[in-house]
Amino acid sequence: MAYVYILKCSDGSYYTGSTKDLVKRIRTHKSGKVKYTKSRLPVDLVFVKELDNYSLAFIFESKVKSWKKRKSIERMLQKSDNVANKYWGVV
Repeated sequence: MAYVYILKCSDGSYYTGSTKDLVKRIRTHKSGKVKYTKSRLPVDLVFVKELDNYSLAFIFESKVKSWKKRKSIERMLQKSDNVANKYWGVV
């Protein structure tokens, strides 16, 4: 299992990433150990998509990062495959 996740930063920006260990990665962000999000704490987990393997997750992450418009990301947050609520309270 692998994950693509989106964090909403305190400045309103979004951070998109992929990982094999979602809980560990989100904790790394929240502890200020990731360059981009360090100066934008606190961050909120707003999107998680579960995928079968890391290759698929990386491809999907790249697709999301290629979108130029913020509205495209915000539309995706409303989709049924967003399972972020499953991880609230865990990370």
